[in-house]
Amino acid sequence: MIYKFTLTILLLAISAVATQAVSRPNIILLIADDQRRDQANWLPEGKGKTLTPNMDRLAAEGIVLSELYSPSPVCVPSRFATITGNYASRATNEWMRDLFIMHGHTFVHQEPNVTSDTQTIAKDLQTVGYVTGAVGKNHVIEAPGYKKVDARTSLSDPAVIQRLQENQATVRAAYQAAGFDFAERFYHSNPRVIGPPQIQVHNLDWVNEAALDFIGANYGKPFFLYYAVTTPHAPRKGYKSDPHATPVGILDEVPAGLPARNTIQMRLDEFGLGEDAGDMLWLDDCVGSILAKLEEHGVIENTIIVYFSDHGVESGKTTCYEGGMRTFGFVWGNSILGGRDAGGRCSLVDLAPTFMDLAGGVSQAGRYDGISLKKNWTEAKPLKKRIIYGEMGHSRAVIVGKWKYIALRYSDYHERLPLTERRAWLEAANKYQRSNKWTTFEENDPNGPFGHSGFIPDLWDHERRSMEANPNFFDADQLYDLLKDPNEQNNLADNPEYSEILQDMQAELTRQLSVMPGPFAEFKPRFLPEPSMEERIKVGRELMETVFH
Repeated sequence: MIYKFTLTILLLAISAVATQAVSRPNIILLIADDQRRDQANWLPEGKGKTLTPNMDRLAAEGIVLSELYSPSPVCVPSRFATITGNYASRATNEWMRDLFIMHGHTFVHQEPNVTSDTQTIAKDLQTVGYVTGAVGKNHVIEAPGYKKVDARTSLSDPAVIQRLQENQATVRAAYQAAGFDFAERFYHSNPRVIGPPQIQVHNLDWVNEAALDFIGANYGKPFFLYYAVTTPHAPRKGYKSDPHATPVGILDEVPAGLPARNTIQMRLDEFGLGEDAGDMLWLDDCVGSILAKLEEHGVIENTIIVYFSDHGVESGKTTCYEGGMRTFGFVWGNSILGGRDAGGRCSLVDLAPTFMDLAGGVSQAGRYDGISLKKNWTEAKPLKKRIIYGEMGHSRAVIVGKWKYIALRYSDYHERLPLTERRAWLEAANKYQRSNKWTTFEENDPNGPFGHSGFIPDLWDHERRSMEANPNFFDADQLYDLLKDPNEQNNLADNPEYSEILQDMQAELTRQLSVMPGPFAEFKPRFLPEPSMEERIKVGRELMETVFH
């Protein structure tokens, strides 16, 4: 009798554990790089412009995140927000500390790195029994010991090959320290800065093969896969490049798992599409191969796929304008109540707490800046009236309902920076551009204005395009009615009719900044003494050496 009772209890316990393991979904997070809205066939802006049958199906069956916001719209901080669930200004790596000394306020650009001490969603999910994996583009996790390989070197030099392989091992170790059990096939940054010209190309086949390997090795337990691709970011038409070329050198054989690249143009021709659509079809092939792998191992019914572009690209990248902050994505899975739009705004910082919630984990109070979207995804509950916060360089932004406020505040460092230092920054940037065989900025004026987020005077790259698209670019206070003015062309901040709304939005920004690290102009005054200008210039020079090494 006692034996039967004990056996029954044991069987019930085993059953409960098994049920819990099955109910905890596998989570695949797929991040596109610089994808525009008109490159998404499943959005109105992109309808008929690309061929992406797998993504189209997942978006139609799942939930479209048409109002997903990147709080800091450029590669590194957008990934920081995603992988931590926190705003990038919370990064504590050395670059961020140096920038704080220089600017006098927390400065978010391409510098907020995850370190081994940073709490990540991978570490969180490990605590509830998930096996974690990462493949593809890094551009967020600090890899001590990584040494850049100059673009003017040659793959015929054995020392170059050795350095490329050592760099790959360095990034792998950094990911493992950040909470990833499996870490393979990385681009440390954009393809154009990884080494000699022969390997300055995208290779989705190489990255995707590692993603398939991870699924094949871990389908028997709940898993989380962080899958960040380098496309459709420049260089364009990557599918036409050498399929043997990788960040570790030239392969003997083409990686397995995807349709042959020479079929991409054939399929585009069949649908009357040009070669510019090729990179998106190539990426869609990756999605299709992942689905097939999940089917092969019988786990597709218990897997959630989240796909998004890291930030907006159109006329706003590196600024808090809608063209940069507003991005898009979709969520798909058997437990997702799909066939709809999410119906409201959400932020990249919301993804990590949502994943933890889906995994059955209990997050510590204050762990995330984001909020869980689980009830919206699985029960179709309306999204809460989300206040969106943005931070980029010298600017901060809040969105409340239809209103958006941007505060642009330069520190006295920029106002007092001597011409010699302005020239030094411009010359360092040009030297860096030349070493990578890119366009230089030698026509820029060292006396020109600084943008919203850059170190380089007279603007450059994305900021110049943003300035051309936004007539109020240099206004200190900017207030927009996004319902009437979604492209932010009519600044209402100086209109007396909206003075009360402006004050309310400024008060909201003050409230947001009250829980963020570091001061920001009058919204969060600095209480510690300012470093001397000499010290700030010295730190700036040291940072210059690091950024443009």
